[in-house]
Amino acid sequence: MIEKLKLFYRFSRRRQCLLALTVGCSFYSWVLMRLFNQYARFEGLQKPAKIFDYQLIANIRWAIFVVNKYVPWQNVCRHQAYQAKLLCQFYGVPYQVFVGFKKNAESGQIDGHAWTMVGAEMVTGFCNPSEYTTQAIYQG
Repeated sequence: MIEKLKLFYRFSRRRQCLLALTVGCSFYSWVLMRLFNQYARFEGLQKPAKIFDYQLIANIRWAIFVVNKYVPWQNVCRHQAYQAKLLCQFYGVPYQVFVGFKKNAESGQIDGHAWTMVGAEMVTGFCNPSEYTTQAIYQG
């Protein structure tokens, strides 16, 4: 644990802030989707805007990945998409959250997945979007 704290303090202030925000967003999204699922909304449809800071997008992606590795609670694709939504809103970055479904060839069941895109950059839910039938696209 001490080694992880030492590593944390070697990160830039931006990454430290993003990690702290992502831990909070991760716990918030887990509680929200576990206990208050009716209030978990990705927002409405809006016109897409242009991206300004690709390094910020890379740092958001990195923070969500790192937090996902270490949090003790469930942090699945929809939770990560919600975290990306919150962080993008905080920094004023336009985003798109996709919700899609595909039929699992092995089990015959329908698999759902959520992923987040900022422009052409995938932030969470790394997948091949062409494999999924998109059910909804939320923009903010």
